[in-house]
Amino acid sequence: MRYAADHKDRSREKILDAAAHLLRQKGIDGVGLSAIMARAGLTNGAFYAHFPSRDALVADALDAALDFTIGRLRRHAEGFPPEARLRAVVAAYLSPQHCRAPEDGCTFAALGSDLARLPPETRARLHLQYDRMRALLAEGLAALGRPPADAGTMLATMIGTLTLARLAPDETAARAQLDNAIEYLLA
Repeated sequence: MRYAADHKDRSREKILDAAAHLLRQKGIDGVGLSAIMARAGLTNGAFYAHFPSRDALVADALDAALDFTIGRLRRHAEGFPPEARLRAVVAAYLSPQHCRAPEDGCTFAALGSDLARLPPETRARLHLQYDRMRALLAEGLAALGRPPADAGTMLATMIGTLTLARLAPDETAARAQLDNAIEYLLA
């Protein structure tokens, strides 16, 4: 059977998408290759044509998930004038929709301290993504005449708020926590 020229690339993307979703949903140690490959609609044997190891897949999937999150936030911000972009990014990140869907959201908030236990080369890749996300916030801060250096603290507050809002006993309490953080960060 002959495959289309882009078959291998499409299969790899399916595996990355499935892994990114399941890793954020169930945790790094909560999902195995079989579940990832089943979600991708591929056999376990197909895995090794795309990745040398599970660790390599985890690194690529988490990196791709953060690429997607940052791109989505950046595209969202572009729809606003420069002085309103920071509010748009913070409000999108700290939204009830993002809170309800860790499997489709920010890797940092979904996996938290699990990331610190990843291999050093994976942590380094994810730190580059952290720098990109921080830079997005720094741009918004600069547009408002606020110190761009505050972006790291702002991002840490956003990640922590989203993580803890997911522990709230109900959606009303979660929403209050998210809204309070938005107002605090943008005051």
